[in-house]
Amino acid sequence: MRPPGVALEPGQVYEANGAMLAVALAAVGADVRQIGAVADDEAAHRDALRRALDADVVVTSGGVSVGPHDLVRRVLEELGVDEVFWGVAVKPGKPISFGVRGETLVFGLPGNPVSSLVGCELFVLPAVRALQGASDPGPAYELGRLAASVRRNANRDEFLRARRTATADGVALEPVQGQESHMIARAAGADALVFAPRGDGELPAGELIRYLRLV
Repeated sequence: MRPPGVALEPGQVYEANGAMLAVALAAVGADVRQIGAVADDEAAHRDALRRALDADVVVTSGGVSVGPHDLVRRVLEELGVDEVFWGVAVKPGKPISFGVRGETLVFGLPGNPVSSLVGCELFVLPAVRALQGASDPGPAYELGRLAASVRRNANRDEFLRARRTATADGVALEPVQGQESHMIARAAGADALVFAPRGDGELPAGELIRYLRLV
């Protein structure tokens, strides 16, 4: 991974998640301190996570799945973090982890950018608002109508990137083309996450549905 603005060589990608998560957290009043990208070895993970655990809330991105370089959960366990859950029936964002050490909350988000965004909206931001004393920390769903039909996922609730348009009947929600979790440009063009509950068949155009507004 390379920082934004640096020319990429073959096999490299920009580190987008850190900036995205920092902006989302700062928008709800969090005092954000970024450690930055960490090398794929246990010593580097241990050093970075040990420093991070001084915070009220720790948010990592990447390294929480089951690949050979997914070291975050193992190192967190070594550092005394008690894992509460790992994996949620949500698309995108299935391999999310959450744990605690003392009063510190630790969220492990997936590395794919849209998966990380969804996990932040569903789990991290509500937790931060709750720590701030909010009586209703969210997620803050609103209602709108689908501008096009969408196929439902049989096994997982799905959050679809969409664009909002004000109409005489309220808000119309147009899902963007290309919903894969690595598609950063498509996510950047969206200003809503449409909640499509798991089930069979399709949700038809005109269906009243819940969505989350993206800043």
